Amino acid sequence: MTSKFAALSGTGKPYRSFATLGGEPLVDKDGKRAYIDMLSEDSPTGRRFDKDWRERVLDLAADGKPAPTDYERNIAKAAALTTGWYLVNPETLEHMDEPCTLENAQELYALADSRWLWGPAWVAANNSANFIKRSAKGSTATQSGTPSEASS
Repeated sequence: MTSKFAALSGTGKPYRSFATLGGEPLVDKDGKRAYIDMLSEDSPTGRRFDKDWRERVLDLAADGKPAPTDYERNIAKAAALTTGWYLVNPETLEHMDEPCTLENAQELYALADSRWLWGPAWVAANNSANFIKRSAKGSTATQSGTPSEASS
């Protein structure tokens, strides 16, 4: 049964975050932009991750082991939410043909100084407004940014 509030919930589709470096889009030699696709942090995948993570932390505590850090949790959750990517080597501008898998995402996101690439996608995954279906007609304050922009 569909909720009467279903129109107010997310689309369930990933959000595409385009990579930038120094404020400029990162593109390969053919002009294709680098990106990371992530699901919403409160998507069913995100909620399942949170439940599994809580159980893991409780198991570690029961065994007298320390809990992972918040940063380690964020890396693990970002990897779990990642559904696709197009990676570009910023030095050579060559496409990096590595498949988007949970293991590869965890490895990439755990690299020192890699947050410039996945951080914006992680921030976008934590902004629920990025996942709301919008009308193609007209403009509202939430679509344009400010009421003055929407009315002009």
